[in-house]
Amino acid sequence: MKAIRKGDKGPAVMAWQNFLFGLGYSKVVADGSFGPKTHDASVDFQKSHGLVPDGVVGNSTYMKAMQFGFQLVEDPKDKSKEGPNWPSPPSFKPLTFTQVQSQFGKIEYKLNPDGRTIKITNDWQSKNMVVVNIPQLANKPPYFRKTFNFHTKTAKQFQKLFIEWEKAGLIDRILTFDGDFNPRLIKGTTTLSNHSFGTGFDINAQWNGLGANPALVGQKGSVRELVPTANKLGFYWGGHFSRKDGMHFEVTKIS
Repeated sequence: MKAIRKGDKGPAVMAWQNFLFGLGYSKVVADGSFGPKTHDASVDFQKSHGLVPDGVVGNSTYMKAMQFGFQLVEDPKDKSKEGPNWPSPPSFKPLTFTQVQSQFGKIEYKLNPDGRTIKITNDWQSKNMVVVNIPQLANKPPYFRKTFNFHTKTAKQFQKLFIEWEKAGLIDRILTFDGDFNPRLIKGTTTLSNHSFGTGFDINAQWNGLGANPALVGQKGSVRELVPTANKLGFYWGGHFSRKDGMHFEVTKIS
């Protein structure tokens, strides 16, 4: 893989931009074109980690990024359980935004001053959200909660998912629970997140950052072993998104 720098274009640039965005460089747009914003974010990343801040993404920068989950080389032939392509995507696709609204109701809202969270302005929340008890998640960091908020159509499905994970001896794979219902936009977009509809949740965020390769099986924080059961129950894993989001699970099929 060659070094990339300002003026370059292509898939390698887009992969790097997704990684930077996942680290919190919100001004970076994953358009495959290495422009000034990508350059500035790259320089800042290099400065933050004791590298030469020249904006050129070469060996030393890639090596440091790999410590944060950046995947330098993908081998589509590697289907081993310990590899980056396991598990394979399910036969179904995640819902489009139009499909989400059709299934779970239309949210009317105003954008808050922070530019990302929203205030729901119609009666959607009172009609659709319920409090759910999921004992397998009780007191998980960082929020240490005992109850959780999901869409009424999916509440039993969420409960069943955690019951099945427990039956399979996989609950210990869940180290942190990082959010369920959270009215906001998808990071870096103007589209409502599935979290706004109470149909998605995040776990082990620290080890599965947005835009980074999700932790592999056997590594701390890996959620990959949870995915096959989730797929069987109609959940889609964010690690199969084009912009990887390995912490994220969302309802795609109501069961």
